Amino acid sequence: MIYALAILAFIGGCAPTTTQISGPIARVTLDAENIEVNQSLVSQAELALAKVQSINTEDRDNLLLDIAILFAQGGDLEQSRTTLELINTDQLNDMFFVEYSLLGLELDLAARQLTSAKARLAETRFVALRQSLEINFQRRILSLESALNTAGGYIRASIENNIQLARLYNARKISDQRLISRLHDQIWLQLNELPFNQLQQTDSSDRGVLAGWLELAAAMRYRQADPSAQKNFFAVWKQSWREHPAANSPPAALKKRFRGTSAPKNIALLLPLQGQYETPSTTVLNGFISAYYENLGQGASLPKIAIYDTSSESVIEVYNSAVERGADMVIGPMRQSQVEELAASPRLQVPTLSLNRLDKEQLNKTENLLQFGLSALDEVNQIADQAWIQGQTNVLLIAPENGWGLRARRHFIDYWTAKGGTVVDAISYSNRVNDFTQLLQKPLEIDLSEQRSLALRRSVNRSLSSTPRRRQDIDLVIVLGYSEKVRQIKPALDFLYAGDVPVYASSHIYNGTQQIELNRDLSGIKFSAMPWTLEGHMPRPLKPDLRLPTAYRQLYALGYDAFLLHALLEELAKPDALPVFGATGMLRLSEGSVKRTEKWAAFEKGRVVPAQP
Repeated sequence: MIYALAILAFIGGCAPTTTQISGPIARVTLDAENIEVNQSLVSQAELALAKVQSINTEDRDNLLLDIAILFAQGGDLEQSRTTLELINTDQLNDMFFVEYSLLGLELDLAARQLTSAKARLAETRFVALRQSLEINFQRRILSLESALNTAGGYIRASIENNIQLARLYNARKISDQRLISRLHDQIWLQLNELPFNQLQQTDSSDRGVLAGWLELAAAMRYRQADPSAQKNFFAVWKQSWREHPAANSPPAALKKRFRGTSAPKNIALLLPLQGQYETPSTTVLNGFISAYYENLGQGASLPKIAIYDTSSESVIEVYNSAVERGADMVIGPMRQSQVEELAASPRLQVPTLSLNRLDKEQLNKTENLLQFGLSALDEVNQIADQAWIQGQTNVLLIAPENGWGLRARRHFIDYWTAKGGTVVDAISYSNRVNDFTQLLQKPLEIDLSEQRSLALRRSVNRSLSSTPRRRQDIDLVIVLGYSEKVRQIKPALDFLYAGDVPVYASSHIYNGTQQIELNRDLSGIKFSAMPWTLEGHMPRPLKPDLRLPTAYRQLYALGYDAFLLHALLEELAKPDALPVFGATGMLRLSEGSVKRTEKWAAFEKGRVVPAQP
């Protein structure tokens, strides 16, 4: 408030003189997720702005900058940006110009105007001034640059920013040690998100700080199912990298991993191995066993595995029998009805990871029960969140007319409208549909366009040439379904004049095999992708039976991750635990379930390539 009053006092006595504001400019650091409006500050800024616009003073641009800062401090970011645009930067001295640039950068980041933010960092005057700035400004710039790279999906560049930033603090000062520790935690979190091929250090002679981080992260990822092996490797790594910052100040998440985690010694795997569930269960089992032997080949200390068939017996009886025979962890069952049976108990005897998830309204807080499955709703949420971040509010949804498609359709509509978005139309299609141009004409309002053209030709009683137009209020098309149908949907959208509208899809669109010629009709589609389907994302590629359809290949990955999780559930349950980089996504625990966040990919000329979020 004192700052606001100082501005007003100055303006009140203002005359066309060369008076300048003394002292450092008040700085604002914006947290876009937690912006709170302070109406008192906003009102002060509005009053100050009105006064500045009514007078002629040489300090006008300096005052406008102060007011823009005040608007930002008050939480009115739009008015802060508008005020900033009134400033003639040629009238600002170097220090004021730097503050102008940094405020603009923070506003751009808050509004996700990434192109504008990059332009500010690359502006000629800013670049020339940057290296001569005192250390606090250097820190602030690197912090903002890191945030910009993260927002744009350039995680490795952001890591390099944070490494530079850590160098600007004194490791011998206690206050700086805390800041360095936070930066190391941030770097480790970012490394945890990177695909494995981006962690691999190609030049063994490189002893730089980044190389050390990458070597450590790659080794931890490779051994993530074996915490004891990770601990042993870290001890060796510290000897090899004695001078590395992480040797002296390891990330908190890494230290937590080495404390008090205990892996099960006897696992019971419960699957329906006969009847209608034989093929999907066998597929899950094959993925589980594949992960087991991968880790066995690394010399990992592994639990004993006992497999139980739940096809005909009561799942409760099978479960109790497994525990009586010494199981200290149960993985399964897979059938939803059997998960419901277990969830009806207030407490299970040993930690249990089911291989299916109940709907939210069915969830029961059963002690020792965690649920893991390939819920399409996780993907729907991720797609919706990304669309919202990109500023897309009006969505056309296209989903299959089957069980999971209808559930996903209903869930998306509820989730999207709760955000404030609009579903302009939601179309369900059956497997029998082969002509999507007919199905999509009405939601795209092509038929109305053609009717208007026909009516006009009749009214003037002569032939007129016209091009049908689609409705213009669609920001995004979301298509759910397997590739066989989406290959028909995307050309239909192009044909119906909607080829310029972004299209998002779920992971069902891709089976993990590059089929370039076959997938050319999918070009331009961006989709959430399970990491195992993307080249180089996993330490070792998964090898499901290529004869299997997409849904079954995903079940193979589910089995793989179920084994991966057996030794990590205790760690995931800890506060602030980092997600696990799994085959089906980034895995974390929330509300009694393992939730998945997938990576992003896109079709380009039929080829699948990683994409920025």
